[in-house]
Amino acid sequence: MSFQSHKPRVDDIADSIRKRICLQPAREQTALLEGTLAAEFGVSRTPVRQALQRLAYEGLIEIRTGVGSIVVPLDPTDRDLHFAVHRGIFRLVAALPDAPVPVDIELRFDTLTRQAQVSSPSDRMATYALLVRLNETLSRLIPDQVVADAFVVSGWRILRWFLMDQRSGDPLPTEALSNLCSSLLKAAPHGRSGLFTAGADLL
Repeated sequence: MSFQSHKPRVDDIADSIRKRICLQPAREQTALLEGTLAAEFGVSRTPVRQALQRLAYEGLIEIRTGVGSIVVPLDPTDRDLHFAVHRGIFRLVAALPDAPVPVDIELRFDTLTRQAQVSSPSDRMATYALLVRLNETLSRLIPDQVVADAFVVSGWRILRWFLMDQRSGDPLPTEALSNLCSSLLKAAPHGRSGLFTAGADLL
């Protein structure tokens, strides 16, 4: 996205920095400087600060007094915990009162499944975009906002783990993502509970 034709909104800035964080080596503890980012996006520090606060809420960065904003690195010793938490949130949603999956959401799963099936194991940008759409689609089905927020925050960590695996050249993340999308598509006609149960079983 070019930021030269217009001044970006907070959403645009957050999206750009979020993508940068997710696509960089996950173990790096990178500092994000408000002044540098403001100059890059051609805005004052205020929208940059607002974007960084949003990313801190999502668990992607940590704002340290006197230091600034630091990208939260992924610690391999936390991997199993992160996946266990995400599975737990899937199962929590599955345990909520059931509801049908809207037709437009089923169509989204169909599109995502097709995209995942043709995705290249080396195309990390495509994987990023697909996982973002998948997490957004799933979060729309969660009726409780607190649980939905927790799902989104946890989802960013899982997305970064997928990309970290893909960076290492492992073809399994792409295959796993394709299987996940396909299973969600098959489970969608059986309602929200069945869909989230299927997701938990594959994580």
